[in-house]
Amino acid sequence: MTTKTSPYIYPFTPFKYLDVTEQNTAMVDGDRLDIAALSAMAEPIAPALSLPPAETLAQRILALFTTPDILFGEASFVTSRSDEWLSRISYLIEQERPIEFTILGFPFKMPVPLKTNRKTADFGELVSLKRLNEIGRAVAQAYEPGARVHVFTEGPFHVLNGIERSWADGYFASLQAMIEQFGIDSNLVLHDLNRVADDTPEFRQVWNSATEDIRARRDAADPATLDAIKDALPVRFHNIYNPGASIDDLRRAYLNDGTREELRAAITARAEEGVLGYRAFLEARDRISLLDKYAPDAIGMTVSPRPGRLGVRPLPEPADKLPYHGVPVLSHDRNTLRIDYLWDLQHGGGTYRKVSLVGDTDPAPFVYIEE
Repeated sequence: MTTKTSPYIYPFTPFKYLDVTEQNTAMVDGDRLDIAALSAMAEPIAPALSLPPAETLAQRILALFTTPDILFGEASFVTSRSDEWLSRISYLIEQERPIEFTILGFPFKMPVPLKTNRKTADFGELVSLKRLNEIGRAVAQAYEPGARVHVFTEGPFHVLNGIERSWADGYFASLQAMIEQFGIDSNLVLHDLNRVADDTPEFRQVWNSATEDIRARRDAADPATLDAIKDALPVRFHNIYNPGASIDDLRRAYLNDGTREELRAAITARAEEGVLGYRAFLEARDRISLLDKYAPDAIGMTVSPRPGRLGVRPLPEPADKLPYHGVPVLSHDRNTLRIDYLWDLQHGGGTYRKVSLVGDTDPAPFVYIEE
């Protein structure tokens, strides 16, 4: 995965071929594979894990998060607070309680046709979720009370992207079906944050209040707030739904070639407001300890590594995007996975086989394989 990280958000990766207007990639119709076949394809990319050797069980668990396959961000983010992490893990072990981990992500497939034409989870999510399940499974194999990774899906962000809640709800349903059908739910639990927010009446009020607080800090030129907005704005800009805009309109607005300035300005304004809502959501979550209600004393993981949370690599290299921001592409030898923007895949040359999942309700390919 990209070595570039941000403590605020998973960084934006620029498009490569927005200036190429003619599709030059050959797309070949491929097989319809069943769950067993696709599970076998995912195995070498998300293999089973084991805890590294160390003097104590707590040290072994923490050491897992500094291994190259898992670590995302600086190792010092973990090691600089090792005493704190070991104390928290040891407390759970002494209490003979399961080790609980939490992570946020998987809001929905981005409503951007330049990125993807799917609405439901595909091979990219399969590999990413399997990796999380393997983290929990590795701990559980060494610790009898077990371990669970709690994934809180960011469905409420639909309001920031200009899409209906049904888009996020359908995506969550596809994630839940995926972990059950592919058997990667032994140590993985999904929580729909839309429903969590519904069950926490005060949350949306706190979210609104936090939005105004962040707006005030921005207007006061608070350095930390401005840094967070700077990192998040390119991500938000390229995630927003633009109904009525053609693919070419959107391409030109992204390319910033001067021909779609009105559309670009409109997207920018919505993105700037969306950044406030995004940051406020995270702040509101912490203000009311939202996740603690579902996973008390959990160890926090993140794809935005920083001290105080364990940075985890969502996909192995060479992938440099989150799975819901593009389409999954397997190498010819099927040993590596990358996530491409659909436009870049279609306009970057080469030949790819489109592979579907038997019984998939989404008409778009489940994975592409390089020929």
